[in-house]
Amino acid sequence: MPRPDSANAPPTIGYGVPFDIDTPQAASIDEVILMRSGAVTHGFNMSQRAIECEITAAGGGTVTAQSPASANVAPPGHYMLFVLNGNRVPSVGRWIRLTP
Repeated sequence: MPRPDSANAPPTIGYGVPFDIDTPQAASIDEVILMRSGAVTHGFNMSQRAIECEITAAGGGTVTAQSPASANVAPPGHYMLFVLNGNRVPSVGRWIRLTP
């Protein structure tokens, strides 16, 4: 099964706001995930996490998702954005920055 394509995503998103991801497979996207990277110098990293963003609309080549509500859920910084289809096949990750 081919991977979904997240053709265009914003480079920066704020807290508690909707954001759009352009993808030709918009109607088949079931999940939007932000994944914070691990630390390259440590085997254990308390800030590594995966956060599911609520999808508020999908269709017409665009998926709209809600960003995390606050820094309590997702600290500011760089995250990889993934979209997953109904079979849980992920897109290639895209780096985005979460800012206050």
